[in-house]
This record gives sequence, C-alpha cells and structure tokens, in this order.
Amino acid sequence: MSIELYLSGFITLAFAHFVALLSPGVDFFIIISNSSKYGKLSGIISSFGIASANLVYILLALFGIGLIRDNIILFTAIKVIGAIYLLYIGYLLLRASKRDLFHTIENNELLKMSKKLILKHFGVGFLSALLNPKNSIFYFTMFSISVQNDTPFEIQSFYALWMFSAVLVWDIFIVYLVTNKKSKKFMQKYSNKIEKISGGILIVLASSIMISTLGN
Repeated sequence: MSIELYLSGFITLAFAHFVALLSPGVDFFIIISNSSKYGKLSGIISSFGIASANLVYILLALFGIGLIRDNIILFTAIKVIGAIYLLYIGYLLLRASKRDLFHTIENNELLKMSKKLILKHFGVGFLSALLNPKNSIFYFTMFSISVQNDTPFEIQSFYALWMFSAVLVWDIFIVYLVTNKKSKKFMQKYSNKIEKISGGILIVLASSIMISTLGN
C-alpha cells in the first residue's frame, strides 16, 4: 500500500478542514467563555468535549461514506453537493461582518476543578458540538471529497484521527490565545480578515473539486 497514492486526498482534506477551523463558530465562543470565566483548565476540558463530539460525527461520516462509495453515481452526486456546501461556507465567510469576539468575557479567575465541574465543562463542550447540525454535514462533505472508491479503510481511519487531533490541538491553542491579552487584541483586530481570506480559499478549493469531479 503506497501512501503517496492518497496524499492528494489527504492534503485536500487537511487544508479544507484547517481553513474551516480558522473561522470562529459556536465552539469558539464556548471556549473563550469558559476559559475567561473559569480559567485555562476549564477551556482545555471544554476542548476535549468539543473534540469528542466531533469524533462522533467523524466516525459516522467515515462509516457512511464506506457504505455508499461503491455506488459511483451516488458518490459523485455527494461530492458535487459537498463542493456546493463548501462554496456556501466560503460565501458566508466572505459576507461576515466584523464583531466583538470577547463580549462574553467577565473575569479570568482560575477555579479549582472538582469532578462535577470537570464533567460540567466537558459536557458543555461536547453538547455544543454534538447539537450543531453543521458538524455532521461538514464531516460528511470532507470525506466525500477526499475518499476515493479504492481508498483503504486504514487510510480513511488516518484521516479521521487527523481531523480529531486537529480539532483538539486547535481548540487548546485557542484557550492559550484567549488567556493572553496580546493574543486577544490580535484576534479581535484580524479575525474578520482571516474569515474573508478563509472564505476565498474555500471557494477556490470547492470550485477545483467541482471541476475535477464533473470533468471525470
């Protein structure tokens, strides 16, 4: 089994996934709220909850794609729909207006974590990501554009592990940014520009996927 054969699909998936992570969403605001109110540890625990919920959708998407990828017509249709969805996300990012990212921030007091509080912060992160219908659509889209008919299950599992790890590392990185005053100022100043750049990249990527899928 040659890894190089699947490198293109992995690069597409990893790049699109990372660009999507750059845009502040519901999970982002959960993290900054918990980190600011209860401290860094709370934010990290919430990040594990968010990543765990994402893993649920990643696995559902993985097995879902595995069941339908032998149907060429259906698989192609899903790829096209996925590309359209990425175009839609890119359009929304380009249209996004500048906003106050940290209006929910109150204090930065670090509280001692009891088991009850750990479960609470984990649960808040887990439920916020699990109850967001965009996550299921997004991961199904990611697998539809990166998984080919002959992609082995081991490679697909690597994709799933990569996306779970990327979500967790990125969310924990946000926790550290949020608890640093200079980083917060930078994010507030440039977040809207990052969203618009991310939107443009997603549109280019989705257009490329659409052309390559329909051109085959």
